[in-house]
Amino acid sequence: MAISKQQIEGQDPLVEELRDIVGDENVLSERDELLVYECDGLPQHKHLPRAVVFPNSTEETAEVLELLRNEGVSFAPRGAGTGLSGGALAIDRGVVIELARMRKILSIDPENRIARVQTGLVNAQLSRAVAHHGLYYVPDPSSQPSCTIGGNIAENAGGIHCLKYGTTTDHVVGARVVLSDGSIVDLDYNKCGYDLLGTFVGSEGTFGIATEATVKLSR
Repeated sequence: MAISKQQIEGQDPLVEELRDIVGDENVLSERDELLVYECDGLPQHKHLPRAVVFPNSTEETAEVLELLRNEGVSFAPRGAGTGLSGGALAIDRGVVIELARMRKILSIDPENRIARVQTGLVNAQLSRAVAHHGLYYVPDPSSQPSCTIGGNIAENAGGIHCLKYGTTTDHVVGARVVLSDGSIVDLDYNKCGYDLLGTFVGSEGTFGIATEATVKLSR
């Protein structure tokens, strides 16, 4: 059997393909780098990932998931890793899709009190960005200064305000989601039929990865 140059050099062919998609600087594969991503805020359970990938767009995320589907490799989306349920663990040497670099505020509509953001945006940063409009983003988990909007969506996070105003699912009105086969869908709470958006919020990444979210703002 022929041995490839990558096998001789000890390189993982999958890692090289991931680098072709997102760039060398956006893939981690060395053991000491991966240790940071072996658990979330629940350190009792640890699983070392095969690699960590930092996509910069919905399209890159879709390409990565299509590759993983074709190779039969599992994945786990991750934001800030502050969750306490093990939702960001890459089981069976899966790949972590780290969205923390996708943190842009894409648009703010103060009149209609909505904002569209990339899901790597830190929760508290959204409230700071809209404060001059007299607005804020309601969901306020205890990890608010570091947790991400995407992580909040995955876990349906709440906080003290949820007692009066509800949890994340009550404040997300749309999401752009990459499914496990790499296809991209837009979920909208205004659409007729099944409440797919409501089903997606709180699914801990098992239905797909939200790369953009449209959320309500409050006064």
